Amino acid sequence: MTENWAVIPVKGLIESKTRLSTHLQGDKRRILVEALLDDVLSSIIRSRAYGTIKVISPDENVASRIRPAEVSFLKQTGIGLNRAVEQANRLATLGHARSLTTVLADIPLVEPGDFKEIVGLGSPGRRVAMAPSMKGGTNVMLTSPPGVVSPGYGRWSYSKHLRRAQVSGINAYSLSNPRLSFDIDTTADLVELRHRDPQGKTVSGKVVSELGQFPNEAREPIYSFS
Repeated sequence: MTENWAVIPVKGLIESKTRLSTHLQGDKRRILVEALLDDVLSSIIRSRAYGTIKVISPDENVASRIRPAEVSFLKQTGIGLNRAVEQANRLATLGHARSLTTVLADIPLVEPGDFKEIVGLGSPGRRVAMAPSMKGGTNVMLTSPPGVVSPGYGRWSYSKHLRRAQVSGINAYSLSNPRLSFDIDTTADLVELRHRDPQGKTVSGKVVSELGQFPNEAREPIYSFS
């Protein structure tokens, strides 16, 4: 086993983030999905923590969003997130990867150092290192060797992954990090991103700043001194 791998599953440029479709339709939602992916890939590449980085998706249009010199595209053959991760695990195993880190493509505030930290978390050998989301999901999960814990993404996936590791007697580590735990699913998350990245330092933050106000978004009080 020679190097660490990272994989970023993407449902599709149009199919992703359907919970936002009421307020973000067509090109606006696609632009946001592309921005989220750009932010995640930028931090992964700059971390230099991985020898191989892959984006897996059933949507071949996603390939146009990556830089082939640093990231490769993998066409997803199964349906759903768990099948995508299983496919990546098999490929990483065939490639004799030391570990595989699955990174969800909607954590725009992640920084390069966060990936270095999760790769170095825990003792060498069979282990799982996870960063849970604020909503009970698993935003980042390293498995060493790849697939040592089978993916159980869906509702409360963090608890599922932790339980699977415990049952199998595999060392499990958790990284509590406000950047890794913050993901984008709803318009409330977009409003929160504005608060956390008011200057638009991330690509996603810049895109959200240009979207205008969302329905029911709290407005600053207007004071009159007349």
